[in-house]
Amino acid sequence: MLALAPVQLLFAYRAVRLLLGAERGERTGRWLDVADSSLNLVVICALGLGSITVLVVAAPVMLAVLTWKGVRDVLSRRATKAAAPATGAGATAGPAD
Repeated sequence: MLALAPVQLLFAYRAVRLLLGAERGERTGRWLDVADSSLNLVVICALGLGSITVLVVAAPVMLAVLTWKGVRDVLSRRATKAAAPATGAGATAGPAD
């Protein structure tokens, strides 16, 4: 497990670099990516070293971050679908009277 830690560290570094270059409206998603990568690193190291205490503390925080990332993804997909104009042969703007 500890062999995966350097790979996860690279993911965390990449997430920080993307966060630093993010525009004002994109920062929340980037912060969640940094938190996700950092917590994954902590969980991998805790599993590799056999530290149950660190795992018990980090796992619920990681679950909250992953849940919030999922909620943001679902909401952004819904917003994209609502904003996309209906195009096609049978698309109508409303009920036909």
